[in-house]
Amino acid sequence: MQYRRILVPITGGSGDRRALDLACALASKKNLEVILVYVVEVKQSLPLDADMPEEVGVGEECLAVAETYARGGAELKLHKVMPELLQARTAGAAIVDEAIERDCDVILMACKLNENLGQPTLGETVNYVLRTAPCEVILTREAAEI
Repeated sequence: MQYRRILVPITGGSGDRRALDLACALASKKNLEVILVYVVEVKQSLPLDADMPEEVGVGEECLAVAETYARGGAELKLHKVMPELLQARTAGAAIVDEAIERDCDVILMACKLNENLGQPTLGETVNYVLRTAPCEVILTREAAEI
């Protein structure tokens, strides 16, 4: 598969670097564009464009750390990195909409396996992206603690 554009959701979590390392490996030889997306989720009780300086500040910091790592800290460096901060009701819908708008070939995201009522789950965001993304989705699951 020839990728032109990869979207990597950033959360500020420990899986961000693993996702960025994989994006770098996919993009390094082909000079691909990598779009880093951080989503600030806005409660239903607030307008979508609500002023949320604390949450936006956290998102901007996470994107800055991820961009710095992708451009210089990762073993394979990226040259075309575009950070994007979004405000949306749900992260999953924002990620899929951004992938569609930017005509991305793949969404590469980190995830954790959690338990809900004794059942393993990847969480609402990952499930939404897997069900609705029109492009390929690559997941990297963090190693489970034993």
